[in-house]
Amino acid sequence: MSNKPLPTGDDALALELAHVFVSAPMRLETPRRTEHGMPPLRVLIGGVSIDNKGWLYVWVTYVPTPEDVPSLTVWPVAQVGVPFSAVVSATSEVEVVGRVDTPARAVARLSHHLSSVARARIDPDVEYLDRAVAAYRAELRRRRDRAAAWGGATRAA
Repeated sequence: MSNKPLPTGDDALALELAHVFVSAPMRLETPRRTEHGMPPLRVLIGGVSIDNKGWLYVWVTYVPTPEDVPSLTVWPVAQVGVPFSAVVSATSEVEVVGRVDTPARAVARLSHHLSSVARARIDPDVEYLDRAVAAYRAELRRRRDRAAAWGGATRAA
């Protein structure tokens, strides 16, 4: 696990991630309070996503109603990162729960968090997530290798 502080607030909204698992919407038993004048957040979705360095982020998004749930494209279509701010409404709240290195740890962290806030269970296909994460990380390595080779060829010329 990374020891860097987790992004919060606007930094969490600005995270550009490719999504490998997104849960179904879950109703909160007790609505989450918001700033004065904003509607309470009654629904949440959770997910596991990967950044451009290969770290897995575990997150939850709280929204006022099921209609406000973002439409996040799940792997393998989303091979490039999209910031949360582009897919969640202004009344939503993104909470980054953890940054881990393996899909198994990500699923365990998300399951634990969801069970504490919504008494919900998830059952993602961890083998699928392992393959998706490995493929994404391999693509990141190929991009870095191409960029390094291109940079070396430019210096040699």
